[in-house]
Amino acid sequence: MLLVFDSDAATNPHVAQAREAFADELSSQGAEVLVLYLPQLDGLAKTGLDDLCAVWGPERVLNWIENAEAVAFATCEDPEPVSIDALPIPAFPVNLIPVDWLRAQIQGVAAATETPVELAALLGLAVVATTVQKKFAAEPEPGYVEPLNLWVGPALDSGNRKTAVLKEMTQPLLDYERMHAATIAPDILRAESARDLAEDRVKHLRQKAARANGADLDAIRQELFDAESSLPEVPKGLRLWCQDITPEKLGQLMADHGEKMAVLSDEGGLFDILGGRYSQGIPNLDLFLQAHSGASYRVDRGSRPPVFLERPALTIALSPQPDVLRGLSAHPSFRGRGLVARFLYALPASTLGHRTLIATPVSREVRRTYSEHLHTLLALPARDDAHPHIIRLSDVARQEWKSFQRHVEDEMRPGGTFEHIRDWASKLPGAAARLAGVLHCADQATANPTGTLVSVATMEAALTLSAILEQHALATFGLMAADSTLDAARRVWAWIIRQRQPRFTACECFNAVRGTFPTMDDLRPALAVLLERNYIFLLPSERRVGRPSVAYRVHRSFEREWTS
Repeated sequence: MLLVFDSDAATNPHVAQAREAFADELSSQGAEVLVLYLPQLDGLAKTGLDDLCAVWGPERVLNWIENAEAVAFATCEDPEPVSIDALPIPAFPVNLIPVDWLRAQIQGVAAATETPVELAALLGLAVVATTVQKKFAAEPEPGYVEPLNLWVGPALDSGNRKTAVLKEMTQPLLDYERMHAATIAPDILRAESARDLAEDRVKHLRQKAARANGADLDAIRQELFDAESSLPEVPKGLRLWCQDITPEKLGQLMADHGEKMAVLSDEGGLFDILGGRYSQGIPNLDLFLQAHSGASYRVDRGSRPPVFLERPALTIALSPQPDVLRGLSAHPSFRGRGLVARFLYALPASTLGHRTLIATPVSREVRRTYSEHLHTLLALPARDDAHPHIIRLSDVARQEWKSFQRHVEDEMRPGGTFEHIRDWASKLPGAAARLAGVLHCADQATANPTGTLVSVATMEAALTLSAILEQHALATFGLMAADSTLDAARRVWAWIIRQRQPRFTACECFNAVRGTFPTMDDLRPALAVLLERNYIFLLPSERRVGRPSVAYRVHRSFEREWTS
C-alpha cells in the first residue's frame, strides 16, 4: 500500500507519530506499506498535493509518484524469510552395501519397481537380520554385545509399489518355509496319527477310571498319568515372519519358533495394534520392547497359556505412510517408553511422476543368488545352549566404531544435533554395531561368520549408512512433531516456485492447487503461514465486480533470482 505525505511529514513530530501509527496498523493487517514524501517547492513552508498539482500539473505529479514508487520498491529490502523448509535428507547410495549379492538384489528391485532405493535397502537388511537374529550377536567392545535383529521404517505414501518391493525381498523366506514344510510333512502325518491313537487311549482310560474303585482305580490313574505325559508332540511348520498380529499372538508364535520372529509389512498398521486397537486403547508394548534388546519376557494370564521367552529376538520392517509417522506424536507412550526410538527411519523422495513406466524385471541370476545366500544363512546352526555366536571386530573397526560413539555422545549435549532426539541417538551406536554385524554375516554367508573379524570396510559401510540414517531420523522426528499447516504451506510454496511469477492472486493459487486444498478455507491457513514467515506479502486488492481479489507478491530476493 502506497502512503503519500506532505513534504514536512518526515520532520514534523506530530505528523510523524500519526504516520507511524497508521503504517503499523496497516502492516499488522498484512498490508505492505510504502511511504513517499512530496518534494519541497521553493517559497513554501511545506508542499501538499494541491500545491504540487498547481505548479507541476496532475500528469507530472502522477509520473513522479510512479517513478518514486518504482525506485523505492527496487531499493527496499524485505525482511528475511523464516524458513519453512524441512531438513535436507541425503539420498541413499546403494554402493554403500559392501555385499555383492545383496547390493545386486537391492539395485534390481529398485529398478524393476521404479521405487526409491532406500525402500529395498532397508527391507533387504531386515530380511538378512531375520535369517541371523538370535544365532549371532555383535560385540563392538569387550563386555558389550548387541543382538542382530533390526527395526527399520522406510516411509512412503500409497501408490509407490511398496507391496511389490516387499514381495521381492521376502520371497526367499516364503520359499524356505515351504521347503521346510514339505520336508517335515511325512513326520507330521506320522506324529498326528500316533497322537490320535494316544488320545484315544487316554479317553479309554478316563472312561475306565470312572467305573473303577479301590486298588484298580489307583493302577488306572497311574496308567492314565503315564499316557497323558507321553502324548507325542506334532512338529510345527517353520514360521520366519508375520504381518498383522497382536502382541499376545506374537508371544505365542515366538515361543513356538525358537523365541524369534520378524514382522514385515508394507504398511504401518502395527502401530495401531500397539496403540491399543484390540486392548481398549491401552498400549501393549512390553513384548516388543523386550524383544528388541533380547531381555527375558514372561506373561501369565488366566485366559491364555503362560509364555516365557528367555532371550527373544524380533525384527520389524514397516513401510508406513508419512502421515502415520506424524500421528505417532499423538501416542505419548510410544515416545516415552522408547518404541519410536528403536527404529531406523528413512524418508525417501517418491518417484511418482518421474517413472519411465518401462518394466525391467530383476534377472533370474540375481534372484537366485540372493535366495541361495539367504537360505545358507537360515541353515547356519545355532549354539546348543541358546546363546548366540559372538562376532568380534578388528582393532581398526573397533576404533572406527568408538569414534562414532563419541561423536553421537557429543551431539547429544545441549545445542547439539541430537539434543531433541536423545532417546533415538542414544541407541544409534548400538544400531550401527547391529548393521555391521548383519553386513558381516551377509558377506560371510558361505563361510563361518564367527571365523573372521568384522573388517574396517564393513564397519565403515555401517557407520556411513548410520550417518545417513541420522539425517533421515532428524527429519522423521521433525515430521512427528510437525504442524500440518506448515506442511500445507510447503505445498503452496512448491506451486509458487514452479510457476515462478512474482505476483499472484489467491484465486489463481486455489485453482492450481485445488486437488490438495478442496476449499478456499483449506488454503487460507497455508497462505497465512507464508505471510507470517515473509515468503509472500499482501498487495492492495484489485477492485472488480463483486468481492475484491486478494493479491500477493513474492519476497524480492526470489523475484530477483527468477529474473536474473
